[in-house]
Amino acid sequence: MSFSLSKAQFFLLLFIIETGIVYISFQTPLISVGRNLAWLSFIIASVIHYLLIIFYERYYVYFYLNMFFQWLYKIYWFCITVVFIAYMEYVLASWVLPQTPEWVVVIVIVALSLYANLSRPETVINIGVTLLPIIFLFIVFLMLAVPDLNWANLFPLEFNNMRQIIEGINYSIFAFLGVEMFLIYRPFLQRELSLKGKPLFFYQQVIFVFYMISILFTQMFFTLDEVKLVPEPIIYILKAQEVTFVKRLDIFFVYIWLSWSIVTIMIFGLTFRVVHFVKKRKRPKLNIFIYHILLAIFPLFFIQFNRIEVIRNSLHYIFLVFTFLLPIVIIFWNKWRGKKCIEKG
Repeated sequence: MSFSLSKAQFFLLLFIIETGIVYISFQTPLISVGRNLAWLSFIIASVIHYLLIIFYERYYVYFYLNMFFQWLYKIYWFCITVVFIAYMEYVLASWVLPQTPEWVVVIVIVALSLYANLSRPETVINIGVTLLPIIFLFIVFLMLAVPDLNWANLFPLEFNNMRQIIEGINYSIFAFLGVEMFLIYRPFLQRELSLKGKPLFFYQQVIFVFYMISILFTQMFFTLDEVKLVPEPIIYILKAQEVTFVKRLDIFFVYIWLSWSIVTIMIFGLTFRVVHFVKKRKRPKLNIFIYHILLAIFPLFFIQFNRIEVIRNSLHYIFLVFTFLLPIVIIFWNKWRGKKCIEKG
């Protein structure tokens, strides 16, 4: 597969991957375990994330996937996508489409991803550009909640409870789910471009501020007992705001989040294509079609609150394996063998 990325396209792709779908909900499990120190746990997790992408940038040329690791990552991304689609249907059924059959919503989401992934890779990449302005509307309208925030909810700070901080870090990293795709798309960056230094630092600051505002607002808007009962805290905060141009701000933003999430699903599909078609295969469109048929079937088995909660509370452990452990093992194994991936941008 041949295409090239500019710096802006690369970072936008990574931003959507890391924030799509999880942005409205990851705050609840983080604050439930991290309590008043949730914000501190997230700062530490963000430092780890920054060090990780620096490591990725330095050694990405050694992230060569043999057939076994290709299939391991393809199965992982497929499972993550299935869970994401199930969660998207659950949110839509809870907020805006309670009477719509589950299979209808799933088929619409999968059909849009199929259409995008049967097109050129640039189609998926450039769709994200249109989302950028509306994504940051979340931050703009969250500011309406400032008068309702209670700063006392951030205290007291019990720095002697290290277990609480460690558990908070563990749940914080879920916000960066998908960051391993840095290694997949980095070879497609135009060869004359470099990400070292300011570009990586600037990207880290943008995603940190974007997430940190949501954590602080959630902590200050809800008490620790209340936040455990709110699965999508950002949508609940927006629901409490009153504006003149739309009757219910929460529904308006659920549809924005839906668009954002569908693009994320498209990018996961593109990533599957990038890895699957490293070698030329017969009937590529049929392969893509079969992949999406499976995506339309499997989520229907998970669209239940209890199943989604169990899976969501376990994902961060799987995430640690595929984002930290496996890349490090693969990179150093290939470095020892002198095996590099091919620059494609």
